[in-house]
Amino acid sequence: MNRPAPTRAALPPALLRALEAALDVKALAPAVLQVTEIAGYTDWVLILSGRSDRHVRGITEAIVDALRSQGRRPLGTDGLDEHLWDLLDFDDFIVHVFYHPVRVYYDLESMWSDAPRVELGLPEEVMDVSGLGHLPPPDVMPGYRGAEFGAFDDELGPDDEDEGPMDYGDEDDFVDDEDFADDEGFADDEDYGDEDFVDEDLGDDEEAADEGADEPPAPGRPRRKTS
Repeated sequence: MNRPAPTRAALPPALLRALEAALDVKALAPAVLQVTEIAGYTDWVLILSGRSDRHVRGITEAIVDALRSQGRRPLGTDGLDEHLWDLLDFDDFIVHVFYHPVRVYYDLESMWSDAPRVELGLPEEVMDVSGLGHLPPPDVMPGYRGAEFGAFDDELGPDDEDEGPMDYGDEDDFVDDEDFADDEGFADDEDYGDEDFVDEDLGDDEEAADEGADEPPAPGRPRRKTS
């Protein structure tokens, strides 16, 4: 017997706040999957699309700022040097913010097709991605995100022992306000006209991507949750 799909009311408050913050800056096609019984290293996954690397960066900053006000900081991040696939690890949930063509390429939702999908009840215009088909893929796809975030105990050598969660002090370099200085006001409607959504330099930095990204690699090794 199939269990009913979870609803927004079942989401942890911090995850719900992350979703709301992303929607406030026009993130598209959000999907929330409950992966507790599938992944083993987190309970929820939030997947979002942006129209450009700049838009992805704005979504990421909005989420981090919103959760910082609740006393939550990521335990780990990945991809913030490119903003083609930003990953934020909040332990009980993980956020993936994609430049949309990269989301289509990696298709994480198919990888977790057995995971219950939360019924978000959002407007059709938020979920509609038919207008994103014209977006060009980056010249080089980014490498798979998050594979280094954890390991099973017996996988670590003496020099690789887990030192615990990363300590993000007041000087968060991964979300430094100076990094977003040139995009001040990114949440304004007028900043998201069609002419702004595709950056001319998308994919120019080929050195930032893994050479082995021609085919989607297998998911990274899981992290064992600790009590």
